[in-house]
Amino acid sequence: MTALDVALCVGHSRLGDSGATSTDGTNEWDYNSKLAKSIAQQLVTLGRTSVVIDKYEASGYSAAIRWLAADLKTRSPKVAIELHFNAAGSTATGHEWLCWHNSTGGYSMAQSLDQAFRGCVSGLTARGIKKRTASDRGSLFLRLTPCPAVIGEPFFGSNPNDWAIGKETERIAHAYAIGIHGWLGNMSVDCSTH
Repeated sequence: MTALDVALCVGHSRLGDSGATSTDGTNEWDYNSKLAKSIAQQLVTLGRTSVVIDKYEASGYSAAIRWLAADLKTRSPKVAIELHFNAAGSTATGHEWLCWHNSTGGYSMAQSLDQAFRGCVSGLTARGIKKRTASDRGSLFLRLTPCPAVIGEPFFGSNPNDWAIGKETERIAHAYAIGIHGWLGNMSVDCSTH
């Protein structure tokens, strides 16, 4: 059996949840379920294995994340990334990466994604890496996932300029893919191919 490099988890995949919406009404789940498939395809070209998880078999946030953590334990990926986008008014902008406060693997994966987006996706402000503790939003996914984990917030869907960049799905997927590939191989990858 081939080792699994990365689990691409689509945020808001529990029943009755679709997340925030963009300026044109696209919700996080619809956007990120398509993005995850594009990231997975780009990872194949880099020789990496992945799985897309876009249905959490439980309702309610805590139950859904506990289900996901158990599922990831059986799959044993090297890293898990939950895909999201931010929404907070029309002027908030940029990409940020959330990781568990004392996870060295999660922090280094967040650094790799941050670096990839800084190099490959011009026009977005780098908001940096945010370490999370138990009282912070998204912390349950980061805390319970049995491998290094990151929550990706690559842009603000509520900002028209960010959303215009976000709609360049292949470019966003490419930045994710090279960030993941770079972390797995501890190497830099050229952004110029997209």
